[in-house]
Amino acid sequence: MDSNTEKELRKELKIHARALRIPVGAAESFIDATIKVVKNNLKKKTVITRADLDRLVVKELKKYNADFAYVYQNRDKII
Repeated sequence: MDSNTEKELRKELKIHARALRIPVGAAESFIDATIKVVKNNLKKKTVITRADLDRLVVKELKKYNADFAYVYQNRDKII
């Protein structure tokens, strides 16, 4: 994952965390841990789609906060 993708992902996750009123410290912790694991998983792959990236992020977020994972997973579907 390049730095631009990481920045965009981090920004998007912060927006969703704020919308869910997750405390800033907890949100930062969830986001940092999620990005770390996702980056490690991406090292093993040569090509990855946005859907693959989203699946990895949702899988990791579920470990910390199910609502956060749900909102991220359905971000384009929620009206």
